[in-house]
Amino acid sequence: MFKFKFKSIACMLLISGAGTVCANVVSYNNLDFSSTGQSMWSPGSAQGLNIDRFIGTTWNTSPHLGGFTGGIETVTASYPHPHLPSGWECHGVLCSSGHFHNPGSIHTHTKNLGTIDTTTGARVDVSTSGKVGFQFGLHADSGSVNTDVKFDANLFVPDAFAITTKQFFNLNPNSSLVGGQLSTNFPELSASLDAIVGVRASATGKACAALLGCKTASTGELGFPDQTIPLVSFNDGGNGQIKVLGALDPTLFQFDSEISIPGPSGGSLGGVTVHVPDADALGGVVGDKLLASGSDDLIKLTADLDGLALAPLGLPGGGVSFDAGILSVSADLIDIDMGPILKIVQNFEFKPTLFVDLVFDNPVLIAGMIGPQTAWSGLWSALPDIAAMTGGNTRVTPTFSIQGLFKNETLLGIDGIFQLDILKAAFALEAFGLSFDLGELGPLFQILQRTNLFNTPPLFSNTLALNGFQSITGDAFIITASVPEPGTIVLMLAGLILLNLRLKLRYKGACRQ
Repeated sequence: MFKFKFKSIACMLLISGAGTVCANVVSYNNLDFSSTGQSMWSPGSAQGLNIDRFIGTTWNTSPHLGGFTGGIETVTASYPHPHLPSGWECHGVLCSSGHFHNPGSIHTHTKNLGTIDTTTGARVDVSTSGKVGFQFGLHADSGSVNTDVKFDANLFVPDAFAITTKQFFNLNPNSSLVGGQLSTNFPELSASLDAIVGVRASATGKACAALLGCKTASTGELGFPDQTIPLVSFNDGGNGQIKVLGALDPTLFQFDSEISIPGPSGGSLGGVTVHVPDADALGGVVGDKLLASGSDDLIKLTADLDGLALAPLGLPGGGVSFDAGILSVSADLIDIDMGPILKIVQNFEFKPTLFVDLVFDNPVLIAGMIGPQTAWSGLWSALPDIAAMTGGNTRVTPTFSIQGLFKNETLLGIDGIFQLDILKAAFALEAFGLSFDLGELGPLFQILQRTNLFNTPPLFSNTLALNGFQSITGDAFIITASVPEPGTIVLMLAGLILLNLRLKLRYKGACRQ
């Protein structure tokens, strides 16, 4: 975030024709503006794709089999109860209580004997979940720009009551680009297809018999969690590789892998390598602008000079190979490669300009504008003369922003390469028609030289407005003006009249001469 400073300085010229005026400097340091994800080709955000889609089925169910009959039941017993001839029915110990009924009648009493469990049957509760299908991913970036810009800015505010109302003065603003970074992400494309398989299940069983109770058993969780099996991918991780089942397939064409050109009598006469370019750029401030450049190889063509020299003699270049059981060794005693490399080059330039919106809490007069104003917008370096309309304090709140033009030049470059390797070898295990690389050794001595031969004119060149920057509201500053006394106004008018007459007399004298 920016830092705000306010301090006094020596007097300086702020008012034309009025001499020097004491003023304070107001500084806004580290105004930090940033913009991300903008297109490097045209105004607006960079276009892209981010697709991650599952094609298949998922489930999570809990079915059950079987069931139960019966349950917890209450057992009662009924018995007849005759009444005494008097009709009295005795209750409690020693007939401590009771009540009258019809004499000699009989009615039925019911007694609760408790409960019994008559549950009978069996039930199995099954819980199963899983996921089976394919996960498809496609990610693309058309080429994006990220920008960070830092400005320092300051202006000079007249000291309190150093100016009067309706007296125009200038804030003498200035600014400087003090930091920043410009980075780009080259257009990219990657795709992948994975198989996903996962199954989980568990079961709980319960069996019950009347009067004997119930028993419960569980299987615990069976199966396995989701497993991802890579099927095929391209440029996953930005390396340009094509993988099948998660591994490189030697039968497929591969970016960044040399395609050897065989000689008439064995050996190699050279090779061709096709790259997936990733010409990301990174740069910073140079003067009053931000510059960044990036490049990466497209096609590499090499001639095997040792093979070309020895092929007419019927010799297989500087390479030898032999098998020792399952161990295969191939070696180059001397390898001399030379050829051109076609590369893509991008040069970027961004020149930012600081703008400001000023808001006045009291109306002011602004040079070049008619009538009172409460706001002004424009270049920070082009703040016009202003004048307070009322005495006392006028609060001014600045809101900073930046605008600028972004330039993209994309072209092709041709580099020449010369490489000399002395004694290098590769080892592999070969069995059952399969080969497993064990690695390489050397070279014992190497010379590698690469030189830019020339660049083509730009294949693409465009200058556009770079957007996406935020605004920053700075701390307000105060302009304090006094109201001139009537005598001062008269003296000032008289002085202006005398000055005007003097200028006219000088003009007439010059014309007579």
